[in-house]
Amino acid sequence: MRLRPALSSGSLVVLATALALSGCSGSASGAATPVATSPDAPVIQPGRPGQPNTSLTGTAAVPRPAGPVDPDDVRFMQDMIVHHAQAVVMSGLAQENLTDTQVRAIASRIADEQEPEIDAMARWLEQRRQDVPPQAENPQFRAVSHAGHGQMKGMATPQQLEQLARARGVEADRLFLRLMTAHHEGALAMVLDHQKDGTDELVTQVADEIHVTQQTQINHMRVMLDRLA
Repeated sequence: MRLRPALSSGSLVVLATALALSGCSGSASGAATPVATSPDAPVIQPGRPGQPNTSLTGTAAVPRPAGPVDPDDVRFMQDMIVHHAQAVVMSGLAQENLTDTQVRAIASRIADEQEPEIDAMARWLEQRRQDVPPQAENPQFRAVSHAGHGQMKGMATPQQLEQLARARGVEADRLFLRLMTAHHEGALAMVLDHQKDGTDELVTQVADEIHVTQQTQINHMRVMLDRLA
């Protein structure tokens, strides 16, 4: 099983930081919970496998009671893991066949950003004892499109993924940009849906960060498409 690192970079830095300091009850992965009897008592927060421990002081060292989990927040995090996972697959399928340096750069950036975001969202679910989609752990599930996930917005079909894997040259550049733009637009729609029903402040911040990052990338990809038309 692939171990998840303690994350700190990318658009979910707020999530990674909050998870490191939270006093959630024990997670499915067995992570320990910091315990302190007063804000003045220093506490050692055990790190993830291969990561150093963190010394917590002040209010960060005081455990927080776990509140009820909103199903809408859980569903958003689960669905966004699946959505992100396919973006990572799409970038991997196209990377070797892309010829434009800017397209290659944004494909690499998307994969580098969304892989740790998947880990962070999975940890949020684990700490709340919620199901984590298999796409967070097992790459063989990552090419799955709509199966088992309804009409998830922006997801490429298996046929489109096969087409992307076969494309070469400037056609690969154009196809990747078209598919990834649609994929990002689907993520933005998911964020807007969450804004209607979600209640968790942290998940809302995550959704807002995804919205800003992916809208910016959509704008860049549209400019690239115009240049390659």
